[in-house]
Amino acid sequence: MKRSNLLAAAAALVMAVVFCGAAFASQTAARVDVYPRGALMQMTLEAVPDMQIELPSTFDPASVAVTGEGNVKVTGFDVREVVRTGWVPPSLSLLADEVEKAQAQVDMLASKAASLAQAIRHLEEAVPTGLKSTELDAYVETALKKREALELRASETRVLLERARKEHAALKAEYDSRFPGQPDRILLVSAATEGKGEVTLTAWTNSAYWRPLYRMGLDSSTGTIEGVYGVEVNQKSGIDWDGEIAFHTVRPRGGIQIPDVPPLIADIFEPARNGKVLRLESMAMAPMEDRAAGGEFLEEGLTDVTIRTSSVVYGFDEDVTIDAGTFTEQSEVSLVCLPEFSPEAWTVATVKSLKRALLPGEVRLSVDGKETGTTTIRALSAGQEMEIPFGTTPLVTAKREEMIPTTGTSWIIKGKHQRGYIITVSNGLAEAVTLKVKDRIPVPANESIKVQDVALSPEPAERDEKGFLTWEVKLEKGQSRQISVKYTVTYPSDKELIFR
Repeated sequence: MKRSNLLAAAAALVMAVVFCGAAFASQTAARVDVYPRGALMQMTLEAVPDMQIELPSTFDPASVAVTGEGNVKVTGFDVREVVRTGWVPPSLSLLADEVEKAQAQVDMLASKAASLAQAIRHLEEAVPTGLKSTELDAYVETALKKREALELRASETRVLLERARKEHAALKAEYDSRFPGQPDRILLVSAATEGKGEVTLTAWTNSAYWRPLYRMGLDSSTGTIEGVYGVEVNQKSGIDWDGEIAFHTVRPRGGIQIPDVPPLIADIFEPARNGKVLRLESMAMAPMEDRAAGGEFLEEGLTDVTIRTSSVVYGFDEDVTIDAGTFTEQSEVSLVCLPEFSPEAWTVATVKSLKRALLPGEVRLSVDGKETGTTTIRALSAGQEMEIPFGTTPLVTAKREEMIPTTGTSWIIKGKHQRGYIITVSNGLAEAVTLKVKDRIPVPANESIKVQDVALSPEPAERDEKGFLTWEVKLEKGQSRQISVKYTVTYPSDKELIFR
């Protein structure tokens, strides 16, 4: 009777542990806000009266919060770091299984190799006595065959064992490199709840970052740009993300206040002292918020730009590219030649007024379905002009050839610099094209330098005060045309002329 009571009490205790003190391994995060350096994750769990939730040590203990949903009330919670030897983060459970299987294979083959080595030693030591000559010959022949078979099996096992050890070492190295935070340490979140329903656990980790990543395809015949607005994200929190993800350009900052405006002091500049003061002031005035290195799915606010999407991002340090949305822009396509820097023409698409804002980031380019390379764009607001080079056109060229020799004593005249060259523009395409040829002439830095005798043939379509020149040249297929540029720069003969 006493034994029955003891068993009943033990069963009741087990039930109490299971239902009132449930321990949850971390689940996937169904809602994540990702910032340039870090992420705020939310996980939803079924509420039980006494909960224990295990988190990787990548999370900030001070950021952890547990809140009730619906009829659930959280009466209290506690977060502490504990030792948990051999603990496996949820995102690495599959890889941990592979490591364990590889270790089991190594152990099995090592045991087999040891058994074969022992069998070979026994065979060597077993020397029978009292055998006749014919019996001894037969025994030796049989022993040799057994020895050969054992040596063959031992050799095969050694090869398999070496291969298994290398595979295990590679898997273990990958596991260790992907492990989030400190091994054998976790954050244990204990919470007490009342009512039935769910609780939400919120926690911050620094082990995440993202950057904008675009793909833009140009239709050269229509000028239409088909774009894909994407992000590249990486996180090593140990918790997989599976659900809504919001990518933010600015992290919320603490201690927000309007700065005090100090008096404006006029002083004499002293390099040694003022340099230090300026450095300190620049550090003090530096913005505190983190901005992305690098958006319908793109929301623009007063303090932040947010890209919203849904995806799966594993928590073991793997770059993931997510297509967040698509967009279309209409552009004007032109061929632009910069003969001072490259003989090949550039295919340039110009969008006069963007329909949406674009964050700074990398763009993967293609023209008429063929990949041409990558470029980067700066931050652009809706309504701004965007100019993107989609690659070079090798069959359309513009080459410069000097008309005035730049070597020899006849060229060196103190106080005077003469320059003249011809730009030959050629169209090797099977169709007519209109090119923009861009060049430049010097502009003086001060009144002692003069730019004179400027001769441009033909006259450029555009010329500004900074010395930039633009010609619009129409060429039939196979046609070439020439542009000549001449100018003279005079300067004080006791000075040295430089171009910068």
